[in-house]
Amino acid sequence: ILLRLDMKILKKMKIFLVTFLVLISTTLFSQETIKNYSFSNIKEIKLFIGEDNYKDLIRESLFKQPEFQYIMSMSKEQEFNLKLAKRNRFPTISGNIINDESIERNITDNNSVRKRRDDSFDANIEIKQAIYSGGQVSSVIRSAKSKAEGLSSEKMKTVSQLILEANQIYLDTLISNFILNYAEDLMQFLKPYRSKVDDRVNAGIMDPVDSALFYVRYSSLETLIYKFKSQVEKNNNEYSNFYKQEFNNFEFPSINIKEINYIRNNDSYDVEISKSKYDEKKAEISTVRSEYLPKFGISARYTKYDIDDDTNEDDIRGGLYLSMPIFSFGRGAAKINAAKAAASGYKSDINVKIKEDIITESSLLSDFRNSLSNRFIFSKSFQETVNQRKTLQDRIELSGFAINALTEVLSSEISQLQTLLENEAGIMYTYFSILHQNRILNNEFNIKVD
Repeated sequence: ILLRLDMKILKKMKIFLVTFLVLISTTLFSQETIKNYSFSNIKEIKLFIGEDNYKDLIRESLFKQPEFQYIMSMSKEQEFNLKLAKRNRFPTISGNIINDESIERNITDNNSVRKRRDDSFDANIEIKQAIYSGGQVSSVIRSAKSKAEGLSSEKMKTVSQLILEANQIYLDTLISNFILNYAEDLMQFLKPYRSKVDDRVNAGIMDPVDSALFYVRYSSLETLIYKFKSQVEKNNNEYSNFYKQEFNNFEFPSINIKEINYIRNNDSYDVEISKSKYDEKKAEISTVRSEYLPKFGISARYTKYDIDDDTNEDDIRGGLYLSMPIFSFGRGAAKINAAKAAASGYKSDINVKIKEDIITESSLLSDFRNSLSNRFIFSKSFQETVNQRKTLQDRIELSGFAINALTEVLSSEISQLQTLLENEAGIMYTYFSILHQNRILNNEFNIKVD
């Protein structure tokens, strides 16, 4: 009986677990398939550019920038410096031609060696191989490697910053043009009512105070449009300078804004660069110390004598060489301590950069979440204002000619649209900035810079 009861309990547990797992998997799948696209909550936007096409547009613009070309040149320089440092391990081969002839002699002692010394025209080839250099070669290689790694981080940081700049320029230009066109369309509807206001005032149907209020609001809308035109001209020029073409694209980017909680929390580029500089300074300590340590190696020299006389006289010499500083009056200790102090400073700078990284990312996350939470509120307020404006438009001739209410609603609608669009752009910018802060924005745009 107990066995049967146990079997029934086990079956029920299995059914419960299977049901639970199915529910969990369904929930997770539904969460994964829900996508949050930028600018998707604004009904007035009809034209969109897909995420892949937008990223292609950004990528193509990066390689035209002078900042990109400069950092690539600097990166190549450090690559060659690293190769140079590694090749210091190889021997040095040098050649000399020595032409030593007497031009004038004034020697009275016939037995003098100086008098008996022959003129010479010799050639030699010498090879030197360091065996121990106080660790100088290894430390120089480590220093060059750290510099190359630091510049590699600088290169990736520059590319990532250019992505942010390209995105910001595109959105600023697009939004300013869109708002200008939207505001001008609304003004086109309002313009005919200027003459109607005058007619109603002259007929005594409308209070002159209401008429004055209308013209104040109308002038305010015109001033606002002039400001939009000025901003559009500025943004269009900036766009053409960056993208190397005129702005003619009114498509809003449709970017899937992923959940921030799933983003890897990496150190920023500044932290990585600071770590590389610290490694470089540590290696420089060994380089400085090696200047005051003994050095020895082997050398060999072949000399051909009197190459201008067709003689067969030559010799091969070789052996060990050793050099060692004996006393430098404290210069060595001072130089080494200075290198240690510099390394200690860069070690502290790592903590400074980590602190700045935490503060910056915290601020970006706060802005991102606030923009997301405001998204629905701004969108709802804007749509309600649009509905109010449409109602007034449809009934303006039947509702006692509420022209002042209409101008006020138009002004509010333009302002709310600007706020809504800037909030959407802020969502995109802070999202990309968070990816940049965690060193994954380049991967998001499929950019690999070698």
